[in-house]
Amino acid sequence: MKIVIAPYAARMPNELPNPKNPPWWAELVALLNAEGHKVIQLGVKGEQRIEGVGQCIQNFPLDKLINVIRDCDTWISVDSWLPHFCATMRLQSGIVIWAQSNPKIWGYKHNVNLLRDKAYLREYQYAHWWDVPYNADAFVSPATVMDALHGRLAIATA
Repeated sequence: MKIVIAPYAARMPNELPNPKNPPWWAELVALLNAEGHKVIQLGVKGEQRIEGVGQCIQNFPLDKLINVIRDCDTWISVDSWLPHFCATMRLQSGIVIWAQSNPKIWGYKHNVNLLRDKAYLREYQYAHWWDVPYNADAFVSPATVMDALHGRLAIATA
């Protein structure tokens, strides 16, 4: 299966880690590779390429990204631009990893929205992200993402 990942949200103007970015992407990509999936990373110039990714596409024009996403079996993203892009362009749904943002406010019901626990949600959902401390514990595990992926793929092939 071809799986697109968008592992990073925007860089913070204060250069601190973005609280939307889980720390375990290399582990998730290793799990995907172990199952034989082809992993394509989307992002912008200067973002770190995740170890084990088969292809890394940076700064691709949006009209070409549509074809990349249409050609994949599913996508996995942090709470960033990709879920909004796919919803706007009426592309397939995917898996979204949440941490401190509330998916009931910012997410789409047609996606698989993975939130570890409401206890990690930031108090002020509309505040600037650069005021939010990074919390690696706020994210679901790579195993949880894989479970969600297996559920999506099982439905797609049924």
